[in-house]
Amino acid sequence: MKLITFLMFFTQIATVMSGSQPTDFSPVEIDKAWIKVPWTSGGYYYHNTLTREDIDHTPTCLSDTCRFRT
Repeated sequence: MKLITFLMFFTQIATVMSGSQPTDFSPVEIDKAWIKVPWTSGGYYYHNTLTREDIDHTPTCLSDTCRFRT
């Protein structure tokens, strides 16, 4: 467990220090990048794998290719 925690921490540091992530994504790319993440309590939240945004409600559709409709 300590090894997993260390590796996760190391990966986060490496990601922040690299700073090589593109910042301009198309609306279609952003809409396709949302994933639904379950909480252990039974609920869930949404995470965008491109923008790294976390929200508690259904994502707003920026294009016509939304996976999660409101």
